[in-house]
Formats: sequence, structure tokens, C-alpha cells
Amino acid sequence: MPFATLDGIATRYEVLGSGPPLLMFSPGGFNATLDAWSTIGAYARNKPLDHLTRHYTCIVFDRRETGQSGGRVERIGWQHFVAQGRALLDHLGIASCRLAGHSYGGGVALEFAARHAQRVSHLAILDTKVNRLQPRQMLADSPYLSPFEEEVATRYGHDWNNEPQVGLLFLEVLARWRLEGGHSATRDDFTPFGEGRGAQRAARQWLALLEQTGARGEFVQPGVGAEDIARLPMPVLLVYGAHSRCLPSCHALQKLLPQAQLELVPEGGHFFPISHAAPVRRRLSGFFGLELPDPAAEAAAAMPQTIF
Repeated sequence: MPFATLDGIATRYEVLGSGPPLLMFSPGGFNATLDAWSTIGAYARNKPLDHLTRHYTCIVFDRRETGQSGGRVERIGWQHFVAQGRALLDHLGIASCRLAGHSYGGGVALEFAARHAQRVSHLAILDTKVNRLQPRQMLADSPYLSPFEEEVATRYGHDWNNEPQVGLLFLEVLARWRLEGGHSATRDDFTPFGEGRGAQRAARQWLALLEQTGARGEFVQPGVGAEDIARLPMPVLLVYGAHSRCLPSCHALQKLLPQAQLELVPEGGHFFPISHAAPVRRRLSGFFGLELPDPAAEAAAAMPQTIF
């Protein structure tokens, strides 16, 4: 897997497929490596991006001090993530691209598009909390609690109802629970820090960021303002989970970008790109100019035909 020195950092990256370039920013929290996109593949674990790689050059990379990339761990804010992405495009000789990001990666994609609009033809934001538009994230931002969230909230004695950054606290609690060997019968289709040594490594890495760096402040640092968002010239796709606590950001973005396309994933939480991978592939493909076959039509075509 190739490396390049980007913004002064030895950066692991991967280029998959062929066609117009598509730069994808990974989540910035518990699993910020380029592998975070691999679960959107259709055929097998670690089969990255599937359909999109047949038509686009998909570009993914590990941000600084994550995965196999290097860097000074105290500098992890969105500014440096944006700089790495820009430097990677320069390294690959790419003038402009389609852009997508999930969670914190979606916020970085938004910052990139606002600062380098001439380099972005399409922007897809997947369940992102935009700090300038949603400075606090409360438990009440979604009326839905999964059984696993209810179990975690009951087990740990935090004042969850008044926690101003409930998503960050939830990840911290889960990481500590994982390292303590915690197990639960109520785990969701996808829960952070899942199973195995890789999950424990991700949990340790997340806690190290919180304890040894300014990550708590970096992840809620205000970025691009409303006026700059409203001036974005490229087509924008907003994909949010119907049960997500990032919905206040979604509604604010809708008001600023009335021309943006919106997709709400039914019963989807924050991690719907993994728990609901098929509709995400379909929606991204359509937005980027591709059309996937209708699942019902595919099934009908596969049925044996009777000839009279």
C-alpha cells in the first residue's frame, strides 16, 4: 500500500478503481482509517466500495496519527485533515474531484469544499454534526434510544440528559467498556469497538486521543460559517439517519442549501453507512451519476424463465 509525505506527514493512502476521481474522508473518531469505507462493499469483508470502484477512482487515506500514517498527535484538527486531502490530490495530479465524508469526515469534506470549491465537483455529506450549526449534541436531539444505548446509559452514572456532547461521551464510555472486556446481548447491527484485537486497538487509540491530546476541543471546534456554506456552488447530497442525533445539523444545512438533495435512512442511526450499506451505495451512485439496478428487477432477472 503506497505512502506519500503530505503536509509534512508520512500518509498511507489507497487508490481503487478507475474513472473520475472520488476523494473520501473517513470518520475522525473511533475508526478513522481508510478501511472504514471497506464495509460499504457488497461482496465480502474488506472488499472496498464495490460498485463505485468500477466507475470511479476512489481515493482514501489515513489521517495523521491514525492507522499507518504518522504525525504529531497533538495536531488532529480539521485544518490538518483538509491539508492532507489537498496535498494528496496534488501528489496524484488531480485538479478536481467528487468528495464524500461520513461523521467527522463529512465535516472535513464540508470545510474542504468551502475552502477549495474549485476542486470539488460534487459534495456528499453523511450524518455529520456541523459544529458551527450544531454546537451542542444532546440526548434529546433524537427521541430514539436503541436497546444497547439504553443499557449503556443505565450502566454508567453520567447525567446523559444534560451532557452537551453526548456522542463524544458515548464513544468514550464504549471504549472504556470494551477494554474492560464488556459484553452485551443488546449490541446493535453495528456498534463502535466491536470485536477482536482490532476493536481493542481502536478503543485504546481513541482513549489516547482523548487523554493525551486536545482532541476533545478539536472535535467540537467551530469551522465554516453559515454564509460560506450557503455560497457552496457544487451539487450537495445530504444523507442522514432518521434516528441520528446529527439531525439538527441536517435541518440547518437544508435551510442554507435548499437546492441540496436529501436522503433520510429509515431506522438509521449514526453508523448507517455500515448497518444500511446497500441504500448508501445506491444513493451515492445515483448522486455521482451512476444508477444501480433495482433490487427487485435484479431478482426477477435472475429467476428461470418458462417458455411456452
